Amino acid sequence: GLGSFCFGPSRSLHCCIMETTYPNEEDVGPESPSCFNNFWSILGCEDDKIKEMRLERKRDLLQSLRNPESFQEVNESPRNGEAQKKPPIFCCRRKRCTGENAARGALKQPWVWAPKSDENEIDLEWKIVEHELDEESLCRLRNFRKAVADAGLDFHAACERVPHSKRPGTLLRYLRARNWNQEQSLKMLQEAFDWRTEFQLDEKMEVWRAEWNAQETSRVKVWKKYTYIKPIGLDHDGLPIYIHRTSQCDAAGLVREAGMEAFILFHLHIMEECFAAAQERMMKTGKLITNFVEIYDQGDYGLVGKYMRRGYQAWEPYKQMIPILDKVYPERVRVAFVVRCPSVFAIFWRLVEPFVPPATVKKIRIKGYASKTFVAEMKEFMAESTIPPFLRSDDRSLLLAAEPWGGVVPPGAADF
Repeated sequence: GLGSFCFGPSRSLHCCIMETTYPNEEDVGPESPSCFNNFWSILGCEDDKIKEMRLERKRDLLQSLRNPESFQEVNESPRNGEAQKKPPIFCCRRKRCTGENAARGALKQPWVWAPKSDENEIDLEWKIVEHELDEESLCRLRNFRKAVADAGLDFHAACERVPHSKRPGTLLRYLRARNWNQEQSLKMLQEAFDWRTEFQLDEKMEVWRAEWNAQETSRVKVWKKYTYIKPIGLDHDGLPIYIHRTSQCDAAGLVREAGMEAFILFHLHIMEECFAAAQERMMKTGKLITNFVEIYDQGDYGLVGKYMRRGYQAWEPYKQMIPILDKVYPERVRVAFVVRCPSVFAIFWRLVEPFVPPATVKKIRIKGYASKTFVAEMKEFMAESTIPPFLRSDDRSLLLAAEPWGGVVPPGAADF
């Protein structure tokens, strides 16, 4: 029967909708449905154009009833022990959006990234995000952007050099980190900006980059010699991949000799470089990617001593740094491979897991020693040649040339 009428501001007939249900397929015949035949006469619409539209709607309805698999709604009250599918709702001015029509409606125009020279980076980034997100997510992101602006974060000291508060990719990461809860996301963003300012991250990062390039200060020399993190190449999206050889690192020794600030700056420098690379890549390709592939080598190879002691002592500096990474760089992990895990790794993981966001935990893939347990999955994200040889193979002789080496940091290493 007649379902409903929708009237526009002028109170003229804007749209008419009808819904009919048939208990048996036999009821569908050349003259069915009878209410459809009488529908337009009830409205008093008898001109030829309306009749033509009526016939078209009737054909659509009959076709849908003959192909019940195209129905989108299911009657919640079962009939004869089985759920009954209901015919879709039709509109006099719109064709049914199911089956082939839905497929045609879902087709999008090919994405052609052609930025104009007079467009600024923020506007271009919004264009990319608008293309990537569905309508609901985009609406939430725009509302969050408005809330950020209303909170005055555009004028926060943390945004003086880089407009973090205006970048949709950044705002999107904070929304996702808090499951699209605007209030919690805004609080997290505020805390991140406050931490950046209190720590003086931008100023200290500038000094650290200069030190790292000059290689003259004692703290940089210690990190250069005993580093355990290194870029190994690019993933399939053109973003850098870092390997963390935590199995051979002496985090406590590095903090003792170079200081906790250097420990934080070293790791945050990597994140800043990664996000800068992602921003540059996004502007070139028009593709929104703001997270990265990481590899953590946990193998106890016996090449660097005191495996268990180094592992326990590393917990203290990492316990301080993990919350910083998650607050300042949320949703940074696309996938993290934790490979060559010995049985004792379970002890370390029980310590670390409570400090890792649940969403990030789901992206962590913990693997055993054999390369066959993880190489195939790694190749989904990177070329096989990007995977270090000592991880592609179980040949222990390859471990002697594996980089970075890490190693135990002796007392007084910063004085040499």
